[in-house]
Amino acid sequence: MNFKLSAFITCLFLVAAVSGSRAQDGGVIIPKNINLPQDTVSKQIVIALNGFLSQKEKPNKDNSFVLKDELLETSALLDEMKGIEQNVTLKVADFYRPYLTNVVKQGENRYAVQFSYIGVAGDTPLMRASFKLLAKQVNGRFYFYSPLRQNTSSWKVKSHGAVSFHYRDTLSFADAKEFIRMVALYNKKLNTNKPIILYYCTDFLEVQQLLGIEYMADNAGLVSNQLGADENNTDLIINGWSTVKNRFDPHDLFHDRLRTVMSSAIINRPVDEGCAYLYGGSWGKSWPEVSAMFNVYVKDNPGADWLQLYLDGKNYYNDGGKIFKISYMINALIVQKLEKEKGFAAVIELLSCGKKEAGDANYFKALEKLTGINKANFNTEVSKLIKGS
Repeated sequence: MNFKLSAFITCLFLVAAVSGSRAQDGGVIIPKNINLPQDTVSKQIVIALNGFLSQKEKPNKDNSFVLKDELLETSALLDEMKGIEQNVTLKVADFYRPYLTNVVKQGENRYAVQFSYIGVAGDTPLMRASFKLLAKQVNGRFYFYSPLRQNTSSWKVKSHGAVSFHYRDTLSFADAKEFIRMVALYNKKLNTNKPIILYYCTDFLEVQQLLGIEYMADNAGLVSNQLGADENNTDLIINGWSTVKNRFDPHDLFHDRLRTVMSSAIINRPVDEGCAYLYGGSWGKSWPEVSAMFNVYVKDNPGADWLQLYLDGKNYYNDGGKIFKISYMINALIVQKLEKEKGFAAVIELLSCGKKEAGDANYFKALEKLTGINKANFNTEVSKLIKGS
């Protein structure tokens, strides 16, 4: 059966089967027909699962229901669960509710737990996501973790320096060599050498399934991407890039390495993306290709108001949903000049100016300090950068 159709039928079945059996704290909903293990174990698992889900918006390491030995892998899964209840289109913060769909014993004190986030719009059930966790009972209490390690227990492992490659059958020497080269480039810029655990998956669907994401509406139809986490001084990358050269995306790799040395809470995304454009291209296209596409836009739009285009977050190219933003390209040119003149420490300062905000006051304050570019002279200075590129 088609997976999307199967998921939709499951939604219908679950919504119809709900009896209103739900924990008093607003936790997981238990359909009437679900076949659970013995009552005492079921109760303990449900109580623990409610605790796990109630803490999922915290920093992952602070979730007291995570099995600590599996924190790194579970952190990658928890990141995908954050904000999962929200329906942005309908502007409802608590639209999708967690429904318990299965609990299966897998060994002594070990269980597999499946649950789905479902909401109803009118008479139509909508599934946002479906997850699988493993649960382990330790000293009478259940803790949860991602099935990634269990799902890849038969895979091979090869290490090179601080990088451990995990793969099913064959590791491409060319892919591994290029990955190591790009890691070395980014490590030198960012002054880091944190260990990397890299899983080479067939595609993004396999990434999700191995990690414990059985379905996610946001990712439907997405062939290539990756997920990961940074915990315990280790960078985890679950790589599902099958449509780019060398089987990994150097653009995403920059994002990963940056987050091993800088909190996402202070990273300015347009600058981050600009760096990733400059050093790793975007959507499988190299920096020269990305630049050439931008130059076509420049030629077709003489007299463009770069400041307004920046503030409005406009695109310069859209390739079937693969978006290339003007603000990212402008920052790539700014970073290129800034690094050449003042070194990468100055780029770090611009990167850490704070999250993008309305009006970009924090960004322009840091930009003027570092480059002399402000809102008043932005169009003039950006035009100079474009002509010099």
